[in-house]
Amino acid sequence: MLILALTATVFVYLEGLHGPFLLDDNIHIAQNRWVKIDSLSWSNLTRAWDSSFSAFPSNRPLAQVSFGINHALAGLDSWSFKATNLTIHLIAGIVVFLLARLIYRVLNGSEGNPRTAQLFALFAAAFWLLHPLHLSTVLYTVQRMTQLSTLFEILGLASYMFGRIRISEGRSGAAWIIAAAPLAAIGFLAKETAALFPLLLLVTEFTLLHRLPSAHRRSFIRIVQATFIALPIIIAVAYFVLNPGYFSYESRSFTLEERVLTQARVLWTYLSWLYVPDISAYGLFHDDLVISTGLTEPPSTLLALLGLAVLAIAAVVARRRSPVFSFAALFFLASHSLESTAFPLEMVFEHRNYLASVGPLLLLAHLIVVDARRLNAASVARILGTLLLISFATVTYIRAHTWSSVERFALSAAQNHPQSPRANFMAAQVFINALAVNPNADPSIANTARGLLHNGLSADPGCINCLFGLVVLDLHLGQVPDRGTVEKLRTALRYDAVGPTKVTVSQFSFLVKWQRSNGVKLSGDDLESLFEAALANPGWNSTGRASIE
Repeated sequence: MLILALTATVFVYLEGLHGPFLLDDNIHIAQNRWVKIDSLSWSNLTRAWDSSFSAFPSNRPLAQVSFGINHALAGLDSWSFKATNLTIHLIAGIVVFLLARLIYRVLNGSEGNPRTAQLFALFAAAFWLLHPLHLSTVLYTVQRMTQLSTLFEILGLASYMFGRIRISEGRSGAAWIIAAAPLAAIGFLAKETAALFPLLLLVTEFTLLHRLPSAHRRSFIRIVQATFIALPIIIAVAYFVLNPGYFSYESRSFTLEERVLTQARVLWTYLSWLYVPDISAYGLFHDDLVISTGLTEPPSTLLALLGLAVLAIAAVVARRRSPVFSFAALFFLASHSLESTAFPLEMVFEHRNYLASVGPLLLLAHLIVVDARRLNAASVARILGTLLLISFATVTYIRAHTWSSVERFALSAAQNHPQSPRANFMAAQVFINALAVNPNADPSIANTARGLLHNGLSADPGCINCLFGLVVLDLHLGQVPDRGTVEKLRTALRYDAVGPTKVTVSQFSFLVKWQRSNGVKLSGDDLESLFEAALANPGWNSTGRASIE
């Protein structure tokens, strides 16, 4: 049955493997000469290992070297990169299956039903493998960072849990417990979110493993808990206290308070996406999200905060009577404690649920298989579970088709998120690229592109990419760019937030290349003034500033 779930996963993703590199894929892979190694020699692997543009702890060398290996084996073929991501997804699904088996064993011991244990694990793995929310993590190549981090975190969790079970049974398990630490460390080399591993162990101990008999090697368990859980958490807290720069919001258009308030609503959005798939709500761009500026602005902010408090309290109170619910809720919250709290990251990303979804989907499988059996409703529940799996697979298949071409991807994003400046800008690029190939194309193409760019500016007047887009559109049409647009662009570059949601530095290199090889162009003074305005803006990080200079 697990083979069937894995095969179904390959089938629903297959068309999406033909999609191109997108957005950050180009920065980290397609345009990164250090990743483009041609053999697996030690010097080449070292070069790929060090190919990130970020410094430790954000350099993610394990993911980078995996991109290099992909290039050495198959060149810059996006299909092979995405197929590798899918393979990692399948392996992670197998680990989710094993994790579910271990959880059932912790809760039921020798009294458990082997068939029920198998079915519970199968549903848990299938839900996770086929869930449409994970599609962007698998097919957005650069998110291999998230995939590898998650894979090694859940491997570490399974190893730790297996060791704890063996010790509770009077057998040797210390090696399995100790192995959890290097597994998590490997995950950290893929993405720094693996630093959450000690917190996930704490959740697992608090909700599940406390039920295991503790007569055997009690002192060893206490030492492990102090070393693997308490000490790393203390070190992490101290690190962030001593490095407040991680909480700088200079490049963001929202404040620390606004982010924390908004994330309360975002977490409930994530849960709704997990339990009620909505293809129109999914996507890579969520900059159409309304920011919470106060407890009652919008009113759902206060409700979301209260709801999270109730959820957390209920999970703590219910840990003995409903351990799977307790584990699911606290695992979800703990998994989001870096990317959905005070750090100045973008508000919403689907890939943040790749790890966090393990808890809620395990709970769903437990309700359908284990709890329904206790209520004598097993047959009905399994039929409903199967229908839910079919719906997951169907939505994932549709999304994979959308992701199979940049045109479908961009136009679908703008259709589903019409208030998203980034979605409108990317859709406009599709039409601008068509003009670049054929300057004499139907005039409606230019009008559509212009309309999309104005839609983006209506949603966010600070969308610098949209202003760049209007300038580039005029250039492709053989027209001198509108004076008012150039002035707005200059002002925005000087004074507005210049984070990754607002502007991409490749816009500057495009204008320079255009000036060198085309007739109609910006005046030299205008081009120079745009660069000067951008460099005078203090919001750029060091990488962005260096790229412009």
